Amino acid sequence: MAEPVRASAMARLGEALGRLHGAERADARAQALAAEAEDVRARIRPGHAAASARPAVITVYPDHVADGGVAPLAALRRFLDEEVGPLGTTLLHVLPPYVSDGDDGFAVVDHQAVHPRLGGWEDLERLAEVGGGLMLDLVLNHVSTAHPGFREVLRGAGRPEDFHLFQEPRTIEWGTRVRTAPLLQRFDAGGRPVWAWCTYGRAQVDLNHGSPDVFERMARTLLRLVAAGARVIRLDAIPHAWKRVPGGPHQPEAKVLVRALRAVADLVDPSVRLLAETDHGAGERCYLGEELAQHDNHLAAPLLVFAAALAGEGQPLVDWVNASASDARHRDGYAFLQTHDGVHLRPMDPPLDAPTLRRVLTRLERAGVQVSHAEVRGESRPYELNSSLHRIFSTEAGLDVERYLAAHALLFALPATPCLYFPTLFGLPDAVEFEPSNPRAANRHRYAYEALRERVRRPVHARILKSLLRLIHLREQAPALMEDGGCEARLPAPRVLHLARSHDRQPLHVLVNFGVEPVSVATPLRTWKDLLGGRQGSGPVSLAPAEALWLVEPGSGEHP
Repeated sequence: MAEPVRASAMARLGEALGRLHGAERADARAQALAAEAEDVRARIRPGHAAASARPAVITVYPDHVADGGVAPLAALRRFLDEEVGPLGTTLLHVLPPYVSDGDDGFAVVDHQAVHPRLGGWEDLERLAEVGGGLMLDLVLNHVSTAHPGFREVLRGAGRPEDFHLFQEPRTIEWGTRVRTAPLLQRFDAGGRPVWAWCTYGRAQVDLNHGSPDVFERMARTLLRLVAAGARVIRLDAIPHAWKRVPGGPHQPEAKVLVRALRAVADLVDPSVRLLAETDHGAGERCYLGEELAQHDNHLAAPLLVFAAALAGEGQPLVDWVNASASDARHRDGYAFLQTHDGVHLRPMDPPLDAPTLRRVLTRLERAGVQVSHAEVRGESRPYELNSSLHRIFSTEAGLDVERYLAAHALLFALPATPCLYFPTLFGLPDAVEFEPSNPRAANRHRYAYEALRERVRRPVHARILKSLLRLIHLREQAPALMEDGGCEARLPAPRVLHLARSHDRQPLHVLVNFGVEPVSVATPLRTWKDLLGGRQGSGPVSLAPAEALWLVEPGSGEHP
C-alpha cells in the first residue's frame, strides 16, 4: 500500500477514535488495527482486490438453497453455476452467515464464525468467485441475547459497559421501529433487574459503541469480511448505532463511527465500499458524509416505480429522478424493487402524496399484497409491503410478466446501482405457508435444490431469468449506465417514461410504456437501435403495452 494512502487512513482512524472514545489511547488502538489490516492484505486471494465501479447486486440468504447433506453455501454455489451461469462483475449479497440464533441470521452470537450448519469461511470465499465478489453485512447495532458477552453480564460479570443497560425502567422516544415490543426489556443480572436497550425486540440487545472494545470487535469483523471476498460492506441498522437520551436515530457519532470503519477498510483496500442501511432525500447529504463518496439506499425508488408501472402515476418518479440526478453525490446509491425485508414505504417521509399513496396501495391490496403498518407520532402508517414481487405484479389472470420485466428495465436504467433479491431473479411467488406474526416470512421461503431447479426451468421463470441476466450484462457494457454522465426523466406521453442517460460517446434513451395501449413517441435520435430486443428504426418509436426499450444511435461507440 502506498504510504500516503496508509498515512491518510491512519490519521482519519486516529481522529475518529479520539472523537468517539477519547484521545488517550486512540493512536495505540489505531496502530493495533493497522497491523491486523496488513495481515489481511497479505492473505487476500487474487482477484478479490478488483471491483467494478457500480456492479449490480443479487441478495440471497446463505441457506436459500438446501441440498441434503451439502452445506447450504456450497449448494448455493452449485445452483448458481448450473442454473444461472456467469454473473460478470455482479456482487452476491449474502445475508448474515454468522453463528446466530434467530432473525434469519441477524441475531448474532459470534461475528467471527460462519454458522456450522451453513458451511465455513472457505465456502463464502468460493461464492466470491461466482461474480465480482461479495456484499456482506456488518451487523453492528445489536447481538443476540445468547451472545457470550451478554450472558456474562447477566451472570454478574463480563463487560456491562458494552451494552446499553439501565438500572430502572424509563420511557425513551426513538423514531419509527418495525418492531412493536418495548424498547427497554427487563433481564435478571446476577440477582438484580436491569433494563437493556433492544431496538429489534427482546431477543436482540443493542451494543454500546461508546465502548472501545465494541468498536475493535466490529473492526475485526469488517476485516474478516474483506478477507472472505467482500467488495461492499453493508452497515446494518447504522442509524441506530449510537444512542443519546433524549434523542433518536442518526446521532452525529454514528457518522463518526462510519468514518472510523471507512478508515479501517482503507488500510486493507480503498476500493472496498461501505453501504449505509439508511436513506436520503433529494437535496440531502449522503449519510456517510459527502467527502467519502460512499453509498446509501434509495428507499423511495420501489414505491415510485410501482406507482408508475401499476397505477399510471409516473410524474412522482420523474420528479424524484430529476431531483436526485441533479446532485452528483446521489448517484452512488442502491436501488431495488424488493429486498429480503419486503418494500419499505418510508412512513416518516413518503415519496407519494397521501391520495396517490392510497390509490397505489389499494391497487396492491387488491392483488393480495400485505401492507404492514408502524406507529409514527402516534399514528398508524403504512410501513412495508410484505409480499413477493411476483404477487405485486400479479392480476386476476396471474403474473404480468411484461410489466414485471419492463419495471426491471427501468430499474437498471436509474442513476443508481440496481439490486435484485434472489427469488425475484426468477419471478418466484410467495411462500405457501408462513407464521402470520412474521409477515416478512412471506418472501423468505427456502428452496429444496431439485424442486427449485425444476421450477426455474419452467418457461415463465426461465424467461424472467434470461431477461434479467440480459439486463445485468447489458448494463456492464453500456457506458452511459456505468460512467454516469447524468440523467433526465420526462413523460413524453401519458404512462410513458423516458430516461435520457448522458454520455459523450453513446447516450442511452430508455422508453417504457406502462399503459395498456400501444403508443408512438418521438426521440432525439434520427436513427436508433434497441439494445434489449435488437430492432432498429428511424423517427418516432412505437411501443407496445408494457414494453421497454434501451435506444442508442447505431454506430455510437461499442454496442453490447
